[in-house]
Amino acid sequence: MMKLKHYLLSIITLFTLSVSSWAEINNNRPPFSLTLSQVEQWSPSSKWADKNNISRVDLQPRMLASYDEHSASLDGKVRVLIAPDGMNNFANYLNEQKKFNLYNFTHWSQIDVLNWFAGTANETVSLPSRPWVETAHKNGVKVIGTVYLSVAQYGGSVETVEKLLKKDNQGRFIFADKLITLAQYYGFDGWLINPETNLTLVKNAEGEVIKGKFEYENAARLGKKMQDFMLYLTKNAPSEMEIHWYDSMLLDGSVRWQNQLNEKNIPYFQQENQRFSDAMFINYWWNEDMINASNHLVKQVNRSPYDLYFGADLSPNRNAQRMFEQSNWLYMLFPGSGTKGLSSIALFGNDINYSFGGNEHTKAYSQFKKDKTDYRRFYQAERKLFAGLDGNLDKKDPDGQWPGIGQFVPAKTTLNTLPFRTSFNTGHGFMKAEQGELIAQEWHDISQQDILPTWQFAIIGDDALDIFYDFEQAFSGGNSLALRADKLIQLTTIPLYKTAFVLDNDAQLSVTFKNNATTSSLWIWLDTTENVRIKYPLISDNKQWETLSIDLSQYKGKVIDSIGLMIHGQTGSFSSNIGLVEIR
Repeated sequence: MMKLKHYLLSIITLFTLSVSSWAEINNNRPPFSLTLSQVEQWSPSSKWADKNNISRVDLQPRMLASYDEHSASLDGKVRVLIAPDGMNNFANYLNEQKKFNLYNFTHWSQIDVLNWFAGTANETVSLPSRPWVETAHKNGVKVIGTVYLSVAQYGGSVETVEKLLKKDNQGRFIFADKLITLAQYYGFDGWLINPETNLTLVKNAEGEVIKGKFEYENAARLGKKMQDFMLYLTKNAPSEMEIHWYDSMLLDGSVRWQNQLNEKNIPYFQQENQRFSDAMFINYWWNEDMINASNHLVKQVNRSPYDLYFGADLSPNRNAQRMFEQSNWLYMLFPGSGTKGLSSIALFGNDINYSFGGNEHTKAYSQFKKDKTDYRRFYQAERKLFAGLDGNLDKKDPDGQWPGIGQFVPAKTTLNTLPFRTSFNTGHGFMKAEQGELIAQEWHDISQQDILPTWQFAIIGDDALDIFYDFEQAFSGGNSLALRADKLIQLTTIPLYKTAFVLDNDAQLSVTFKNNATTSSLWIWLDTTENVRIKYPLISDNKQWETLSIDLSQYKGKVIDSIGLMIHGQTGSFSSNIGLVEIR
């Protein structure tokens, strides 16, 4: 049985909203940013702790997601880490902010680890904020904090490293134990140790590096002690916790980026049967020979090549793996057919769709940080990072053009139990809606983000169709999912969610939608594991939100494998919004 409910409500648009907005971002203060002295004094009852930062969402199990033969052939063992540069500058908040244009991320299905990359010479330890941890966990993504030992020229010191490596009278590393306690207390998943302080350099009384003067004996002592620290930390951390090492410091205490796994940096990764870190973040200046040598060596020590995260510095301000401009590095990591990876990937500075303002050779990808109306370009840039320059995950980009991470690494999903509900809410907006009614104006809180489509976006058929998050029309949350075309659309399929939902006797599907032009060509479909497509038309022409309710009891026991949309022979311009999809 199908029922249609009408919402006779006014359309919420951008033009009804207040222009004032503000946010409170805690850049470099507790509970997110801690000095070593604060870490040493930290306890759950100390003034440096905040129970409001404790994540209450457990890490959800994931499964691989494919919608065709190509996506099914991709290497599901490859892991993708993102490290937005300076999370402390735009994500250190606990409560809903009264500002739309703060940094956001939506492609959780395409990554495995979020590194809270932050820190200063003084604030050595950076912890992730609860809203981000909860949303990451909901999507099956781990979050790791950062211990940053700053470059000597920018304030890094031997004294700071010496303090980090301090032991108690029983020979235990005090700060290693504290790091484990912090992650357990707040509910995140581990640490990146980023030791960029060159211990061989000597400073004068003003803290300036003395050119040509070096100290080797103490540097080597601390370099070896750092190795002992890593062994202790990795060994004592719970098995579900990940300890990553950044390719920088060597055993002699110097900092010399190796850009590969080799005999110089492997002491911080693996020696004989001793595991010194769970993963290594490889610096950016690598080539094909370095990848192959690393792959050979990692197997020699009986470790997985996927424990090596080859870094990709996406910033246009540098010339390593500039986003969209350089793609050869992807083909190095995925040689031949591109379906087998030689390592995992660490995407550094993927926030440049937000934080990069442009330079002499590259225009800004968006001005969203300054101009909240520029949200389309902000989201398009992130989509292109994973789907390729054409923004279509289903379409292979021409040779030499940026192909997108999603051409090489499969998506993953946590959607294996009912109920399921999504309004495609990204966790911020010009306004906030509930049941199509305006309840608040400008806002941002990523913890309120729904589980977003597994594939963003795969358009199979006529790629003249545009699909995007629409922040000018929302049924629930800050946005809806928009579909637009200004000409004839041939048969087009859009897979959205990979699922494993078992329908029971009371199962019901609800879809809230709005057709802004007369159409009878938009359908929602549910595919079963038996290759049966259950589909229903979304027909309306009154330009208001309407809810279609469908009884699914006849499909009791069937397993819903995926959910998507279809446009079947539209004969003119096309404009629809999906405000809510629910199965319960």
